[in-house]
Amino acid sequence: MKTMQSSHKERLEVLHGDPNQLLAYYQRLFNYKYLLIFPEIRGNEVRPLFSFPQEAFSPFFKGAEIDWLNYYPKALYRNQGDESVNAAEFMSHFGIDHLYPIRFENKTFGFLGVHAHGRAPNDFEKQTARLIARYLASQWHARNLMSEIRRSTEKTERLLQEISTVLEVTRAIEGGGDIQMLLETIMEKCMEVMAVEAVSLMLTMDDGDLEFRVALGPKGKQVKRYRIKPGQGIAGKVAQSGKPLLIPEAYNDPRFDPSFDKRSGFRTHSILCVPMQHRGKTIGVVQALNRFDGKSFNEHDLRTFTIFAGQAAVAIENSRLLIKALENEKIKSQIAVAAEIQRLIVPEILPWIPRLKMYGRYIPCQGVGGDFYTVVPLSADETIVAIADVSGKGVPGALLVSTLNATLKAYLEFTSDLSLVMKKLNRLIMELSTADRFITMFLAKINTRIGEVEYISAGHNPQFLLRRPFKITELSSTGMAIGIIDYSYRSQRVSFQNGDVLLLYTDGVVEARNGRMKEFGEERLAAIMVDEKSGDVSRLCQSIITAVTEYSASGLPQDDITLLAITFGEDEDNG
Repeated sequence: MKTMQSSHKERLEVLHGDPNQLLAYYQRLFNYKYLLIFPEIRGNEVRPLFSFPQEAFSPFFKGAEIDWLNYYPKALYRNQGDESVNAAEFMSHFGIDHLYPIRFENKTFGFLGVHAHGRAPNDFEKQTARLIARYLASQWHARNLMSEIRRSTEKTERLLQEISTVLEVTRAIEGGGDIQMLLETIMEKCMEVMAVEAVSLMLTMDDGDLEFRVALGPKGKQVKRYRIKPGQGIAGKVAQSGKPLLIPEAYNDPRFDPSFDKRSGFRTHSILCVPMQHRGKTIGVVQALNRFDGKSFNEHDLRTFTIFAGQAAVAIENSRLLIKALENEKIKSQIAVAAEIQRLIVPEILPWIPRLKMYGRYIPCQGVGGDFYTVVPLSADETIVAIADVSGKGVPGALLVSTLNATLKAYLEFTSDLSLVMKKLNRLIMELSTADRFITMFLAKINTRIGEVEYISAGHNPQFLLRRPFKITELSSTGMAIGIIDYSYRSQRVSFQNGDVLLLYTDGVVEARNGRMKEFGEERLAAIMVDEKSGDVSRLCQSIITAVTEYSASGLPQDDITLLAITFGEDEDNG
């Protein structure tokens, strides 16, 4: 009895240790010759990520012919006739007798290969292998999740740094002061945020020439007050056309003028050049040279640089006492920042979900708003959908939406309890927002296995569920809007069967007014749903948008229009 207890204790200690200890114990336990860990099969070459004991293995060059293994949930055993010729050849190539998929939540991360001296596994070996594969899958999933969190954090930190810098520059512009110092401050902040070797700012003179007013970098002192002619070099081309240019390798572009490099000894690699414009007129250009990481400039760099160019233009026009122009450019700068936040939040492409077809549309009324929707798959059977409307627009509203979206996804990593998630979101928004800001939100969990929608509606408009044969069920509010007072939310459940359509929307749809100030209303919205009998969610959303736009007195959206339509049926690609 003591021997058995001692052996059991040893196994528990190993299972709680690191993967190397676990695999070493696993190999000794069954006297395997070696173990191989393979990644998910991609491309035509298959090579082990890890071998225990460590050995060198030549790659297998027919990976494309066995990529079906990524979707095959069962183990394969050599010489048992249950694998394809290519899989048998793959196992023979590496001397594998058993091959077990490493899977977590229906996703294959890789495979565990075992050299068992040619013998078939017994039941205890199979059970142990499944435990080992499950442990490796959980470790793999955790590593991927941490990598994703790290990438998301870095992206968010960079965005917040850019926003903070833009607001800091905006305050400097509002404070006035010497125009040259303002322009140098703007370009210094730009250089810091974009992490580049050199930046410069050139103004358009009365004769059309471009004159350097700010030049920062290793050779900056050599170019101050230096002039270039219209059309000369990259900056001259941008000043002429009024359009930005991204040049990945300067010396491969015939428009590049290398004369400054020759005089200064500086080596230009990549160039980003953006016009400074006011009321459609180009008043100068800004230019950035050579990212520190050696990569070429991208679209995100262009958007960031364009914001700084706009701020520089504001400073210049302010110095010329064009106060009205200053105010307009400040608003545009804020909208650009908020719109960038909004662009990162609202999904452009919805995920493919088995048995669900979805279509979402977001139309802000003033360039940026406080609406958002999201779709978060939890498993093969469960999917979270949400739609929300933040009181207030602009940068504060967009930042609050960004916080709500990121926090919602973080909470869903640990729990799918809607009541708990909504309660935590409510407390967070109460802490972060001012008294005049709150969020109405509809949060739902769709279970396609049992055909059910569990939902909480926090002060949101009644959402519509269209059941066949074309009967509307309203999913009304179940609690307070979040961000007002501490509140305990309770969810409700409704069935969701084949052919049913769930429509989520914000108040910009039903509160649109005509010339007599009469609202579009929920009855008109419900009637459109009943009339669209095809079940085509993209067509349904477009019909609603067209009807609301035509109904509006101005022919334009008076508030943000946000729609997310979901239908339940047979598997097919999402719209």
